[in-house]
Amino acid sequence: MRYFLHMRRGEELIQDPDGTELPDLDAVMAEAIQGARQILAENVMSGSVVTGRKFEICDEQGKVLLVVPFSEAVKLI
Repeated sequence: MRYFLHMRRGEELIQDPDGTELPDLDAVMAEAIQGARQILAENVMSGSVVTGRKFEICDEQGKVLLVVPFSEAVKLI
């Protein structure tokens, strides 16, 4: 199935126009966590901290199936 990982940044929604073929919601959740970690790492390396972002995972009809806050991608210690 094709899933679309749109990124929500406040009121702004950054669309994933192509989507990704993945077998199930567990796989798309893992993809979202990995993507969030990559974005967070890039921002930290450039001296920024990202807060409040999340992925809205949709199916091909645009229905939101999952919301994955970036905060779920890391453990703050």
